Amino acid sequence: MAFIRTLASAGIKRSKGSFLGLFFLMALTSTALCFTLSLYVDLNVREEMALAEAGAGDVYAYDLASNLTDDVIFEIESIDGVASAETNEALSIPSQYLASEGAVDHNPTTTTLYAAWGEGLDYRVFADDRASLVDNPQAPGTDEVYAPISFLVSPGVDIGDTVELKMGDRTKTLTIAGFIEDPQIGTPFMESKRLIMDPNTFDELADTVDSLAYEQGTPKDVFTAAQIPCRLVELNVTMTDEARATGMTPNDLTHMIAEETAWGASTSGMFSATTLAGYAMIVVIIGSAIMAVFALMLFVVALVICTHTISSSIEKDYADYGTLKALGVPNRALARVLVIEYAGTSLIGLAVGLIASMALVPLGLPFFAQLTGILANNNAVPLASMACLGALMALVLAVIAWKARKLGAIFPLVAFRSGKADVHFKSRASRTVSGSCLNLELAVRSVLSAKRRYVGLLACSILMCAFIVLIFGIGGALREPGAVYDAFGMWKSDLSAVAATADDALDFDEVDSIVEQTAGIKNTWQESFTMVNLSGESRSFVGLSDPTIPLGIAEGRAPKLDNEVLVGMNLASAKELEIGDEFPVTSPDGTEHMLIVCGKLSAMFNAGYGCILTFDGLCSTFGMDATDPAIGHQYTLDDPAKIDEVKATLEARFGDRIDLRASGLFSNTSTIIELIQMLFTTMGYIMAAIAAALVFLAVSLIIGRMFLVERQDLGVYRALGFTSTRLRVQFALRFFLVALAGCALGALATSLGGSWLASQLFGMFGVTQFAIDTNPVMVCGLTLGLALVFLAAAYVSARKVKRIDVRELVMD
Repeated sequence: MAFIRTLASAGIKRSKGSFLGLFFLMALTSTALCFTLSLYVDLNVREEMALAEAGAGDVYAYDLASNLTDDVIFEIESIDGVASAETNEALSIPSQYLASEGAVDHNPTTTTLYAAWGEGLDYRVFADDRASLVDNPQAPGTDEVYAPISFLVSPGVDIGDTVELKMGDRTKTLTIAGFIEDPQIGTPFMESKRLIMDPNTFDELADTVDSLAYEQGTPKDVFTAAQIPCRLVELNVTMTDEARATGMTPNDLTHMIAEETAWGASTSGMFSATTLAGYAMIVVIIGSAIMAVFALMLFVVALVICTHTISSSIEKDYADYGTLKALGVPNRALARVLVIEYAGTSLIGLAVGLIASMALVPLGLPFFAQLTGILANNNAVPLASMACLGALMALVLAVIAWKARKLGAIFPLVAFRSGKADVHFKSRASRTVSGSCLNLELAVRSVLSAKRRYVGLLACSILMCAFIVLIFGIGGALREPGAVYDAFGMWKSDLSAVAATADDALDFDEVDSIVEQTAGIKNTWQESFTMVNLSGESRSFVGLSDPTIPLGIAEGRAPKLDNEVLVGMNLASAKELEIGDEFPVTSPDGTEHMLIVCGKLSAMFNAGYGCILTFDGLCSTFGMDATDPAIGHQYTLDDPAKIDEVKATLEARFGDRIDLRASGLFSNTSTIIELIQMLFTTMGYIMAAIAAALVFLAVSLIIGRMFLVERQDLGVYRALGFTSTRLRVQFALRFFLVALAGCALGALATSLGGSWLASQLFGMFGVTQFAIDTNPVMVCGLTLGLALVFLAAAYVSARKVKRIDVRELVMD
């Protein structure tokens, strides 16, 4: 064993550059993979723990106090498998958010819930550094609220900003005093927002809401509660341990409540804990998938380098291996030396990467808290990371064992020839070498004479270019203003116009005329939104008066008739719906309506479970008033630059009778859209920089071995008068030609299949028709640019040729 360790130590010391490069590749692979897995696992574990710590149930629901009565709660508690059904009071009050400088940041169109501190969930408060939680949180002060941490990105407010509550002709302004961890509906991807206030403030507002309800009445369902102040009840249903042990899931429990209670069959505000967690993890899953692919690409490159290095080592040290075998050293012992050298280096690299990832993960968790609503911690290495590293290490061992088979072909009698049957220049080039393009032709001859040496280089260039083109293709599809809306099947308006008060009959013909004369109207429409109970889960339905609005239609067409529906891809898959099928839905009054599926929607709308009808179809199906003044008009302008001029003209004409704040369905997604654009753009540039550094490292390792193998040939070139500069150019041209071919293949593969691959990724959330940007200029630029990086890396690495001395050829 000591003899084997001595051989391994000597081999590592002699080729320390190659082993150092392999170490860095493995460390980078481990860092990227473990960082991704740890984030994903930690966030999922924290989501589950936070729900338990807060006292949240397996099913969450909210409804009007008149609907969610004590009798309903008794029915739910009587269901087999239900341990408890806890309720708490809440208020739904139309709100708007004001930045500290007084500008209106956002006018939410979704339900804004207010709950009292100490009621419902046990909320944890973020510390001032937003990277930790307060140990003993206190209730917010009078006229203060705590908001979910996701409010930093949507609607984009901070501590010190204010929330203005609209209660008829009365208003109440509350100051955001802190951020809370809300594992239930704290993600910005939920339609409902929840803020927590002091119990005394809550009681004061509740009295105002009650008096307003006495004067004006109450909403007829939970959806219209988004526009009318009212009392709500929040419900958390928890299953028994016995039911959980039998395999019952939160989804199963929602189905049981829907089937066994009349309330559960009709409510529009019920969600399983699984569904809520899915909303919270949307961006995490997408980002993790991309990072995991990147980490695996790094590992493949590392394996290619490892394979190439072992082959070159055996070829170069053929004589030494033959001598050792002549002295009686068996193949098994020599193979163990390779295992110690390469597997040992890989193992150390993977271990260092694991340690580095554990240091980096805590730095990333506060950022993802804004997207998930929870702050995860990183107290231990996830078993998934250890399992993946074990699998990678097994692959390394398999590659070493596969390459070690060449040791069996070494014979002492041919050791003095270093394993070569002859010394001559072998090439399949069809024409002779001329002097006109000597460097290029010699480079081509060198590649064709030893093609196997360049297989690894070709594979690396294919993988790197394919991945870089994919990332830039996704980023390019989302980069331009409004591109994210088109890519994700969403729509937006440049202008919203709504009657400021419910009893104001605003003349929209005059509004249309002013907008047309000032900036021109490209499209104008009305849209209305509601939630519908489907098998116990709340699903989003929207009605559009203009079927020509750009939608991400995967199959079929937009609805034209009032009984037609465009169904989200994930809902269509879950319900096994095809175009022409009947789709039964139940309105709030219990009437069943039969809709006809006219198409399938590829859109990140309700995570692929949303549906689109005509505006009149939505109103008639779900008993909504199409003439409701609260339903405004949306406009896209021929000249969006004149939006301020349009608003000024409308305000001058109608004064405070018109509300011009954004009220479209996706108006509250602007900050999230910007965040998604930033994430993919930043990810593209960072990964491109890493790929460039990886190219230099890979080329340096490959070219170093080539110098050792081609030492005699280089000596011949130097003896014939070739300068070191010309030899460096030849090496650079070799790598450039191979890399250019590989980059072209990788770019072609991504151009042909990248959209399909991206669609599979985003398809988890309903976008099955995602088209990456395959702009020929961008694709060709990335292809040529990466090939030129290989060229530069090869030229820099080939400076070692200066150390080749003609006398060495004579000595050999």
